[in-house]
Amino acid sequence: MIEYFKTQHLIEEMISDRIVPGINYAFIKQDQVFSSTVGFASLLPNLTQLSPFALYDLASLTKVLGTTNVFLKLKQEGKINFSEPLSEFLPEFNDNRVRLFHLLTHTSGIRGWIENRDQLPAPELLLAIEHLPVTSEFETKMRYADTNFILLGLVLEKIYHKPVQEVIDQQILKPTHLAEITFNPDPKKCIPTALMPNGEILQGIVHDPKARILGQDCGSAGMFASLPALIAMAKGYLGLDEEILGLNPDTVADLFNIKTPDNVHPRSWGWDLRFDPVDKHPLIYHTGFTGTFMILDRLNQSGLIVLTNRIHPSGHNHVFLAMREHIINTFLKENVYKS
Repeated sequence: MIEYFKTQHLIEEMISDRIVPGINYAFIKQDQVFSSTVGFASLLPNLTQLSPFALYDLASLTKVLGTTNVFLKLKQEGKINFSEPLSEFLPEFNDNRVRLFHLLTHTSGIRGWIENRDQLPAPELLLAIEHLPVTSEFETKMRYADTNFILLGLVLEKIYHKPVQEVIDQQILKPTHLAEITFNPDPKKCIPTALMPNGEILQGIVHDPKARILGQDCGSAGMFASLPALIAMAKGYLGLDEEILGLNPDTVADLFNIKTPDNVHPRSWGWDLRFDPVDKHPLIYHTGFTGTFMILDRLNQSGLIVLTNRIHPSGHNHVFLAMREHIINTFLKENVYKS
């Protein structure tokens, strides 16, 4: 039986407390799935009903469901081992200390302000990112940044000689046969996101400004998906479907291990990690700025996926962030007793 009653209550409380307009969510436990749809798809310009099959802007879940999986596939095939210098692929980047594994774990130390970032054309934005400095945080601090995965996307473009989103589509998405996970969604099936200054509501258009500028060259955001599609992919990470991800079981199982040094915030390849409160085994976890998140426990073959739109109609929604943390911590506690 799937019994995450406290977690479920907190999720649905976000509707009654008007923190978000609507939510599609699912619990997975071995061969069981419980999913639910509550609330509305949009508040502006009209109040619209929420479909269980609606597509959400996944934002940074693109990093782990797309870009990371291409790298895992390359490593599995023996074509790279993550110790390669970034400069081997991008000579414009002139610090040979930074390796692919630094980017995958957000320990590269690459930081810097890009003036007028959201107004730059794509070539200038990419050039600016390739010339960002490596700071004293290199290898000593985990600082999550889109920059790392934009650079990883450029690495994939050098390897495949195609735009990174095309690479992800061909290498990861199409083999799943899941039509409802895509970089090119039907806007009518998508949940509206933010209200723009010009009065436009983004729908079927990626919310992240960098992703809008870079288009197919962005490896950090841009993917849209429905809840059923994410449930199908989640089963691959949980060991319930060994075909869906196109990765062998050892490769997937290795994701549930710490890849950062002992004195640095624990992360895996791409994924953040959370830990079981009793025996401390790792769970993979990731969020998206738009209000999407998922946490998966391979040992217990259980997980939680939440898709919502915390930036509709306004992006200033910090209450959601606190509630998300409460939901994750409650799930971890309830998950212990479902082992």
